[in-house]
Order: sequence, then structure tokens, then C-alpha cells
Amino acid sequence: MDTDKDPVIEIFSGTLWEAEMITSLLNNFEVTSFQKNTLLNSNLYDPIYSSGVKVMILNSDFEKAKMIVDEYYRNMKS
Repeated sequence: MDTDKDPVIEIFSGTLWEAEMITSLLNNFEVTSFQKNTLLNSNLYDPIYSSGVKVMILNSDFEKAKMIVDEYYRNMKS
């Protein structure tokens, strides 16, 4: 994989709990992702209140990932 041609970008930033949900959804739809800032989070053991965890994807997966994240937000509001 050449990240110069397909850079890694952030698709989500929020609590550890939410980041885990987003990562799981992305994986279910075969979008490769990883999380940043999970170990540096001061509230790591209280995942509801921890924040600043980022979910990263390849830029080429942005459109598909954005649809998944948008659907997650719609479902959380209803």
C-alpha cells in the first residue's frame, strides 16, 4: 500500500465507546480502519466519557465510510 497515493484520513473523532462502534461497523462493511489516541486517553477505563479517539481510514474508502458513519449518527438520534 502506498500511502502517498492513498493517504490515511480521519473519519470520526469521539469517545472510545463510539470509536469502537464505528470501527466495528466499518469492518463489517470491509472498510479497513484503525484507531488513534486510545492509549493516551486519560479516561481509558471509563469509555463513555473518554474523548479524542480518532478512527482513521484510507482516503479511497472515504465515500463508503462516510455513508456508514452518517447512518450510525442517524440511528443514534432515533
